[in-house]
Amino acid sequence: MGRLKKLTRMRETGVLIPLLLLWVVTFAVNNSFFSQMNMTALFRTVSITLLGTLGETFIFACGMMDLSAGSVYGLAGMIVGVAFEYLGLPTPVAILLGLGVGLVIGLLNGFIVNRFGLPAFIATMGTQYIARGFCNVVTQGESITGFPSDFNAVGSFGFFRIPWSIYIALILAVVVYLVFMYTTFGRSLLAVGGNRETARVCGIPVKRVCNGSFIISGLFAALAGILSTARLGTAQASAGTGWEMTCIAAAIIGGVSMFGGYVTIFGAFIGVCLMETLTVSMTMLRVSAYWQRVAIGIVIIFAVGIDTYRRKSLSGGR
Repeated sequence: MGRLKKLTRMRETGVLIPLLLLWVVTFAVNNSFFSQMNMTALFRTVSITLLGTLGETFIFACGMMDLSAGSVYGLAGMIVGVAFEYLGLPTPVAILLGLGVGLVIGLLNGFIVNRFGLPAFIATMGTQYIARGFCNVVTQGESITGFPSDFNAVGSFGFFRIPWSIYIALILAVVVYLVFMYTTFGRSLLAVGGNRETARVCGIPVKRVCNGSFIISGLFAALAGILSTARLGTAQASAGTGWEMTCIAAAIIGGVSMFGGYVTIFGAFIGVCLMETLTVSMTMLRVSAYWQRVAIGIVIIFAVGIDTYRRKSLSGGR
């Protein structure tokens, strides 16, 4: 009984139960929901969104927000396409160029926030538009296809007919968990998010830590964009539009505090599963795509409301 009470008090339980109920309801309406094909498709999508959510987790740990992730996602895939189509570069080099996009945007975000003191929300909104603009400038909004087979293989199936993106996302999730639990950098991130001034007084290099979080967020978003491009076999200028909001909502729903100081990797994973299952379920239930966007918007507002309520409860209602 003691273990059961402890389980019910966990933040993650409040997300896991609705997820399981959603699975049950969807299965009751459509018995093919738990088929191997549907589950593979669902968790392949979950793996891509999980990468972005893990990146946002680093930003949230510092008490900030990154709105540029979706545009980095799209631009990284576009740069990889350009590397193949116009430059004829080999796959490893093209992938490194795509990851370089995330690195550069991450450095730019950190520079703007730390050098000019702009709120991360505003700074990343600006780089969001910059990156999205480059997506269209590079190819005039046209899609790029015809990638090498070794690159397409990255987006296909691996061992036991499980997509490589799932393996990559799970491995990185474990790495991120270890970073927050056992490394100085992870503890510094949480300290900065908990109380920036106290962290500075204690000797933590606040600006360097924040820069690191932006770089990691950019790299994770770029990796997600590259994997998605390899899976679809096409690079599109509109790829990743609004994707960052799904990642942000998933993290908050999972229990990550948007005000900093607390993260939960397992909760973030459950949050991603809930968000992506919601989309899949509404599609299988033949809910209009327009109403799907309404539902997701409500979920985002609900998620922020929950986190605000948690924060006020912990601070005694202040």
